[in-house]
Amino acid sequence: MRTPATSLLYLALLLFLPLAPVAALADESALQVHCQNEWPNDVEMRTFCVSEQRQAMKALAKLSGPNRQRCEGEWLPDFQMALHCTKEQNASQAVVASAPNDEISARCAREWPSEYDMQEHCAKERRAAKGNIERNYSGATRKACEREWGTEYEMVEHCIEEKE
Repeated sequence: MRTPATSLLYLALLLFLPLAPVAALADESALQVHCQNEWPNDVEMRTFCVSEQRQAMKALAKLSGPNRQRCEGEWLPDFQMALHCTKEQNASQAVVASAPNDEISARCAREWPSEYDMQEHCAKERRAAKGNIERNYSGATRKACEREWGTEYEMVEHCIEEKE
């Protein structure tokens, strides 16, 4: 028999259960299957795998946000990789947020939306190439390559090196 309290609980579960993080819904069988697939012929490694996956699942459950959601979608049922991905994305997001707000940052953000590690790498490589161009090249070749490639500084640098 349904009471108002059980009906309310049922409604709450229907509304909020789909919003629960995937990691929180994972069960022991998912870990066992993942580790069985990783180590089908090695019981010792499979046992170690399950232990490591359990620890990663607990650590991942303490994190939240879009980086976690994206990493879970990309890596689960491998909780270790989902955790690693989330930590890396969070760290790179902080670096990207503190970087200069310039054309390099904007272009990298457009090229790698939601992938902060790639935005960080992209900006680092482009700033290095831009600095190298500014320090070491001038003249008509540089100007021609800059007209051709704009703010794609790695390509400008490559263009200059090819023409010299």
